[in-house]
Amino acid sequence: MIIRAAEQSEMDIVVDVLSEAFHEDPVSMWVFPDDERRAVALPIFHRAVVLGMLAAGGHVDVTDDLSAVAVWAPGGDEDIDDEAFAGLTGEEIGRLAALFELITEHAPGGEYHHAQFIGVRKKAQRQGIGARLLKHGLDRYGAVPAYLEASSAESAKLYQRLGFRDHGPAFAVEGGPPMRPMWREP
Repeated sequence: MIIRAAEQSEMDIVVDVLSEAFHEDPVSMWVFPDDERRAVALPIFHRAVVLGMLAAGGHVDVTDDLSAVAVWAPGGDEDIDDEAFAGLTGEEIGRLAALFELITEHAPGGEYHHAQFIGVRKKAQRQGIGARLLKHGLDRYGAVPAYLEASSAESAKLYQRLGFRDHGPAFAVEGGPPMRPMWREP
């Protein structure tokens, strides 16, 4: 399997992969509770995040068959232009704002890279692709620590196998699912 940087012409596919992979994620389901609405809102959200991460000097890695995506940002540089969320409702933006505020509150200091999203198409899940994609990013950053928030117990297990450890207690927006901050030293 070849892992490479996503090309600008592949951004629609990147957004589609992330939206499919996170459609049933607990955090996505809290931010966008209606299934039909989530199918519309997730692409808007993921496009805004991907473009924001690239503008901040992040990386979007893909598998050669475009079945999986990882979005990395330099720690602390995750500002997203509010206009990028045009198309989301006020309620959705409110939940995202609360979530982003809490994520920022719990983010570590110092130099690190943030694995914002690791998503694999449903038909390709449970084949080790996400682990290989994440390891590729970890190898690229070498001596720099990595941070992420696990949004499910299942994803936390994967991250632990790759050397991530808890970085403080889980946190959650009121009424939302827990997110588990995790850190990996090089």
